[in-house]
Amino acid sequence: MACSAEPRPAGIAARARHGALAVLLLLAVTACAGTTAPEEPAPPLTAYRIGAGDRVKVTVPEHETMTVETTVSDDGTIELPLIGSVQASGRTAPDLRTALTERLARDFIKDPKVNVEVSKYRAFYVLGQVNRPGGYPFEPELDIRKAVAIAGGFTRRADTGAAYLVRDASGAGDRRLVGLGTRVYPGDVIEVDRRLF
Repeated sequence: MACSAEPRPAGIAARARHGALAVLLLLAVTACAGTTAPEEPAPPLTAYRIGAGDRVKVTVPEHETMTVETTVSDDGTIELPLIGSVQASGRTAPDLRTALTERLARDFIKDPKVNVEVSKYRAFYVLGQVNRPGGYPFEPELDIRKAVAIAGGFTRRADTGAAYLVRDASGAGDRRLVGLGTRVYPGDVIEVDRRLF
């Protein structure tokens, strides 16, 4: 008696049901585990553009009266002796140093040596499904996972695999899904969403 090499139709249907069940189970486990997303690259702090709320220190070694540490106002300016109001927001520290050097050299001091540094960065914010949402002081080398820990950790309903990031460094302020290893930048807004199941 010859054996048929073709599988029985009932066996095909059973395998299809098992395969569909396995796919559904995998989707459910993935949803419970949280969304996954790629890490978003953060520009180096040397390229950081100053913004309102940052604290800036300006030093002119030859003229101690010109040394000032001040917070960038909501309109993006800082006040300096002799010069008055200067636009700081949107500039890097080297850009601001160049602008101040040119202004002082043109009107007040011959060949000034100006140093500019951000002495305190503006806060970052963690919102959504965390235990203590709010603003927190920026620290270098901080990623979203550590930022969530600072904000009291995830709630029971949180998506623990990814978060939304709003970063205004480019001026666009777009909202995108990123991985938890993404570096935090001053002024970032991190939104932790609810998981689906």
